[in-house]
Amino acid sequence: MDGIEQVQARIQEITGRFRIGGAVGVLGTPPPKDDPTKFADSLATAQATATPSTVAPASTGKLNRAGVDPVQWARDFLTRLNMPITNDNVRAVAAWEQAEGTAARFNPLATTQSGFQGETRFNSVGVKNYATYDDGINANVRAITNGLYGNVLDALKAGNSAERVGQAIADSPWGTHGGVLRVLHSQA
Repeated sequence: MDGIEQVQARIQEITGRFRIGGAVGVLGTPPPKDDPTKFADSLATAQATATPSTVAPASTGKLNRAGVDPVQWARDFLTRLNMPITNDNVRAVAAWEQAEGTAARFNPLATTQSGFQGETRFNSVGVKNYATYDDGINANVRAITNGLYGNVLDALKAGNSAERVGQAIADSPWGTHGGVLRVLHSQA
């Protein structure tokens, strides 16, 4: 992900926490005492009220078997889905990647989604290797938004429980089953 996409993702995260000029402050706090229409005042309030449970890590600095940084990939995946980038969502998606444990290139959730230039078959089930990082993200977004995973999307949209996301994945047709919950529970 280049710097512009990171900045855009951060702006989306920050602006999602408050309405400029509205009566509601950040995360349910009263509006700032200064002018709430000033971005600097609103940003300062957002940063001051962020808690560790809502602030997601940026990166692990290490690549997993699929050739991606699991935390950065999770953040990019959530961004493409227009889902909140919360600690719980990033934990859930990173646990999902770990539960899959695949070495399919740029495909840590092991989707079988076709239609990308340069893709190759990773295994006999039809999991794909993708030629680019973006193709891997886009393939997984296409798969999760195909109409079969509304419960997973709802849990991600709430953004407040990694376990709820894990349970939604377990209850869905995605092949990971209860693997995400096992990873999350092993980390507790």
